[in-house]
Amino acid sequence: MILGWLRRKPTASALVVDRLSETLAAALNTRGKVYAKFGEIKAVQTTEVTPIETVLADGRKETKNVAQIGDWIVTNPGGGRYVVKPEKFAKLYGPKAGSPGVYVPKGRVVAVQNTVVYKKPVSTMASWGEMQTGAADCWWADTCDEAGKREGNPRIIGAAEFAQTYRLVA
Repeated sequence: MILGWLRRKPTASALVVDRLSETLAAALNTRGKVYAKFGEIKAVQTTEVTPIETVLADGRKETKNVAQIGDWIVTNPGGGRYVVKPEKFAKLYGPKAGSPGVYVPKGRVVAVQNTVVYKKPVSTMASWGEMQTGAADCWWADTCDEAGKREGNPRIIGAAEFAQTYRLVA
């Protein structure tokens, strides 16, 4: 994993952030709010190893990943695609009755906009071992339970993608 980090260069102008840092954890814990994912997604369970590139609404590449056999490839309403492990998929999504391949979200996140934390473009090593990048206005999000207890595995979500897929929980 460390060698992978050295081989992959973060975006030149981005601040390299440890997604498990105390600074980010403190921002999520004190300034983060709970959001629920909304809108339907499309998903397919892979039957072969499949490389996936996540491209943001503005055309920038956010990250890449490789779906293993049995993983789910999720496509958000805005077209962004990403990989979800089977055990996590079952917690985050449920099938939409009468619509094969369409799922409704049931997950929540604690999130804080990057403008509150670092205020500049960021890069981080994602949990899947690839660099993930975000603009100054991206969001840091961590899956949480109903009470808002964080999983402890934050990731970056593009600003447009966040606005298209998350709503503040009242």
